[in-house]
Order: sequence, then structure tokens, then C-alpha cells
Amino acid sequence: TTVLTLPNNYRCSPHIVAAARHVAEQTKEPVHIRATRTTGDPVRVISFDDEDAEAKGITDLLWSYAPTAGPSPWESVAILVRTNNQAAVIAEAMKSAGIPVKTTRPPAGISAAIALAAENTSRHTLAAWASDTIEESLEDSERAVAGLVKTFLAEDHPGVIDGRAFSAWAATNANTLAVSGGVEILTFHAAKGREWNFVVVAGAESGLLPHASAKTAQQKSEETRLAYVALTRASEQLVVTWAHSRNGRKSTRSHLIENLPLGSKPKPVSPPARETVTVASPSEELREALISWRTIRAKALFMQPTSICSDEELQLVLQNLPRTEADVAEIFGSMTSLKVADDIISIVTNSLAANN
Repeated sequence: TTVLTLPNNYRCSPHIVAAARHVAEQTKEPVHIRATRTTGDPVRVISFDDEDAEAKGITDLLWSYAPTAGPSPWESVAILVRTNNQAAVIAEAMKSAGIPVKTTRPPAGISAAIALAAENTSRHTLAAWASDTIEESLEDSERAVAGLVKTFLAEDHPGVIDGRAFSAWAATNANTLAVSGGVEILTFHAAKGREWNFVVVAGAESGLLPHASAKTAQQKSEETRLAYVALTRASEQLVVTWAHSRNGRKSTRSHLIENLPLGSKPKPVSPPARETVTVASPSEELREALISWRTIRAKALFMQPTSICSDEELQLVLQNLPRTEADVAEIFGSMTSLKVADDIISIVTNSLAANN
């Protein structure tokens, strides 16, 4: 068996990765995940009195986010909950606040049309059904599904292509069947494989996160991994909320988010006064040599250049000019330095010699 480790997270900000890793590590299993990005907004954890206040607070968060998110802000937002029961209160608050809610379940007419398409037992009959439906059907839902069949048939799918294959495809692409756009409210399970710029993970309380139904160690570990999935659905901004009371009963913050690392905005660094500068700035030639090195190495290993050497690490090399393995380990860590130390030292040494 060959095990390939994929430790690099290219989507999430470093603060989101750190928060998710903190949660995942509570399974007591090794967590090999690191962010390749170097900046991002801090993670926020916000508590509310009860579920109604939480729902109202979430709408306030979304309206604060909307002006910064471009012309279609709601398409980049998701509210993730552990159970479907949590969604109703949040959806009602959002509608009252004028925020559109996107449903992930197709209307009844769509479901019926998909069932009709599923009855076709070959690619040929499925294509014929779609063409006939588009030309002859008086039902908007049937014509919409027929259009999806055309899309499905135009794609390259493995295996048998028939109505059942289309039905399975439609089930995993339910978002294409939504009538209108808006903020999605969905469970952790339904969010797997998805991503949004801004995510609110709601109801981070004991009994919900992890769920009270998790009794065995294995079930609790699975709940922890599910929480990790929820947190890493966000790429830019992540907010975790919880309530002191839910359904009239006192609730407490989930232990999974205790001491959650939130991160902070990078502080602007003022350039040092001219009289305090004692070391000349690294040459542009050295920067170009390092960039060229990581690009070539990345191509050889089929990786992203920033996975070989992040921009932050590159800048530290330029600032510190490492000339020993210990110097390189200070920047890259002891394990990575074993792979890159010789190259880094050679590049730095040659650059210094050329400039002297």
C-alpha cells in the first residue's frame, strides 16, 4: 500500500486552518494539514442568549458582510448547522431581515420530472425524452429538467448512461435546481465537498457539537471530524456561534471550540529608521533565484510553488540569509529543512559571493 499525504490546504486562510486543526486534534490522531496562504481575517466566536438572538445576530453579521462582497454577496455565504431542526429559526430570521434563502431541495414539480427522466433505460431514450419534453411539455419544471438532461449528456461520464445515472447526478447537483439564489442553510453533512467565502457555523454547543447521539469513542471522533469539515468550508471568513439557552433549556459551549485559536489581523510594520539599518537589503537577484528554484522544484514534484517555499518563508530567507542547516531549520522547521537546506544554503552563498 502506498500512502500519499496531502498536507497543504490551498483554500482556507491560515486562521481558519489553525482553528480547524485545533478541533481535529481532539481526536488524538495526528493532523497533517497546513495553510499555504499567509493572510486572512481572524476567526470569530460569538455567544448569544438563545436561538432567537443567535438567528438575529447571524442576520446582522450577514448585512455587515454584504457591502464588502461584490454584486452577489449572498451566493458566497453559507450557514452550517448540525441538525435540520436548527435551520428553521435561522431561515425565518433571514427572511424577516430581507436576506434571500436558497433551498437545496428541488420543488415537487422538479422531483416528479426527475422521476420521469429516471425511467429511461438507455442514453438514446433519455436524449429523446429530453428533446420531446423541451418541445412539447407545458410544465416549466419538466422543461427545466429536460435542459439539465441535455447538460448531463454533454458531459463525459463513466459507466452506463441512462435515466438512473441522470437521477444520481441530479441528486448530487441539487444546487443547480434551486429556483433562486441566496444564502444556503444546510447541515454539516450536506456541506461536504462545498466551499464559500463566508461561513457561519451555528449552534456550537454541547449536545449539538458533538451531537448527543454520539456515545462511543468512535462516534465522538466522527463528530469531531465532521466539525472539522464544517469549519474548513470557509475560505475567507469564519464565524462560530453558540447560545446559552436553546429550546428553553440551558446550554453550554462545546468543548471542541474551547481555546479555539482565532488569529489576528497582521499589524503594519513600519520600516526601520535609516540610521538603524546595518545590513544591506538582499539583492533582487537572490529573490529571483529563490523564486526560480521553488518553481522548478514544484514542477518536478507536481506541487504548487508555495508548497515548496511559501512567500512568507521566502521573505524570511531574504531577511536572514541562512548559511547553515540550523539557520534554515529556524525558517522551515526541522523536517522540511532536511529537504531544502542544501539548496537554500547554496543559493544564498552564491548570491552573496556574486555581490561581494
